[in-house]
Amino acid sequence: MAKKKKEKKEKVRKKREVYPLEQVEKDFLDGGGIVLDLLRNDHYPPDGAPILGEALVGAPENQDIVMDFTTVMGGCSNAYYSFVFQLPKWNYNVRKVDEWMDVSPVHADAYNLMVGQRQKIESAIKTGLTSAAESVTHYELLSHDARRYREILDYFKEGQRDEHVLRSLFVDRVDAYTGEGYSMITMVKRWPTIITDFIRMDSDLDDINEIRKDLDVTQAEATVLKTKNELYQEWKKLFLPVLKERYARIETMVRARKKSIDEYKKWLKPYVARHKLMEESPERKPSIAATDAYMVPGFGQAAMFSGVRLWVWRPFNPVEPGRPAHEAGLTKAGPFEIDPYDSFVRKWAKRIEYKYGVEIPEKKVRALLSGWTKISTENPRPFMDPTRPYYIFFDMIIMRSVIKTPPPAGSELENIMIKPMKTIIISQNVMLLHLLELWAIDQKFDREVNELIGAPELEEKLRKEIEEEFDPTKKKKIRRFDAASSFFAGTKAGVMKLKPVSRYFVRPGPYESNFKERVTKIYMVTSGGIYQQMVDFWKNKIGVK
Repeated sequence: MAKKKKEKKEKVRKKREVYPLEQVEKDFLDGGGIVLDLLRNDHYPPDGAPILGEALVGAPENQDIVMDFTTVMGGCSNAYYSFVFQLPKWNYNVRKVDEWMDVSPVHADAYNLMVGQRQKIESAIKTGLTSAAESVTHYELLSHDARRYREILDYFKEGQRDEHVLRSLFVDRVDAYTGEGYSMITMVKRWPTIITDFIRMDSDLDDINEIRKDLDVTQAEATVLKTKNELYQEWKKLFLPVLKERYARIETMVRARKKSIDEYKKWLKPYVARHKLMEESPERKPSIAATDAYMVPGFGQAAMFSGVRLWVWRPFNPVEPGRPAHEAGLTKAGPFEIDPYDSFVRKWAKRIEYKYGVEIPEKKVRALLSGWTKISTENPRPFMDPTRPYYIFFDMIIMRSVIKTPPPAGSELENIMIKPMKTIIISQNVMLLHLLELWAIDQKFDREVNELIGAPELEEKLRKEIEEEFDPTKKKKIRRFDAASSFFAGTKAGVMKLKPVSRYFVRPGPYESNFKERVTKIYMVTSGGIYQQMVDFWKNKIGVK
């Protein structure tokens, strides 16, 4: 036995030398893996030592099952929905982690229903994005016109106090277009100071001799200036009311266009969300279509596959008469007897941040914990119970398939496979990690939808980032996740290595550390009855004795 253990450790050591553990984790996460799968995978920890004290992740091998049922059409679907509706009645929380589908074009009904509907949604998204883009173009053009009219209005306001700017505007934007030989700009060749003279002349001057004396110009230039001044006064009288009307009309259209852009993007959100939910497996990994033994269109049978992964949990109290629910002497952390946000969670939260591109500071975790321990409209039952340090957790991958073989001997059958249903006993800090990953999945989904449609909140965020670039008091933000080794290094299965002596004389953490005598003989025995309840429900619904 000792020889086998030594050989196993040596094998793990050589594997690490060739392929560092940090790179294994990074490849797994970048390839679409769930972060908490790393914690529960068989190769974690690499040397086979259980995670005890700092956390508890106990998965009894005899409570891990694969169930496969075949029924007439509708039987498996009815069993699935009966199951997910029954779980809340048993005081379980249930959440979907992932889903996917594959449909053979041979199955015309399912293909038209699912893939055909997906294509319609794609068409609606493209049309909506095109409409939004056109609205942006119109908005920018109208905004340009509105800015020009606003500018002229401001000049009129300033002209009430000082007419220099308004007279310059008249020369540049009105008189300049009267034609060669008639505009003051073309008269500069004859009278170099005519524009300056016009700008500095008094509006009340209407006599040629007075203009000649006041501005010290020739009789001919004074005559031209008198005419231009009369035209200027008439322009002010006629143009200002028209300007106000035009500005009001265009500004109204600008605001309407801006509102329509936001509304277009808002209307697109449910379409984009539905489209992402109808994701096909080859989109994630195209090569899966080349190796999938179940999708064989060449046989001529119509096939449709869809899958969903569920996380199901509730607080867990092992049957242990005569023992208090919590260890004595532990410090309370708010409503919790044991603070779930510990160093173990902080280390694994880094992987969640890396995987989903989110930030999970302690302040955010505390706010989420506060909501997860209360009843709300979205959560009819709390996700976590502060009085229960342990949870029973089920990880289920449920795959439904419909296969229709051609006549004369063909038939249409529905099959559902729970592959597998794993029973896991976890401590509350590991439960917190699962909830953080669910939250991160939601955040990533919302972000991807908003990025696709260009949501207004993203515009506001980018605008603030641009403002910060021009703010000398703001320091440039450094990216937190430059490399996997920056947050994977120095850990072993997400648990800080303890000094050899502390393993024997110091309890490593607040959670159960006696695996052989307590976890297997008390916790896993109790969970066996709960696991059997799940299995019996499926069998009874399908009609299996």
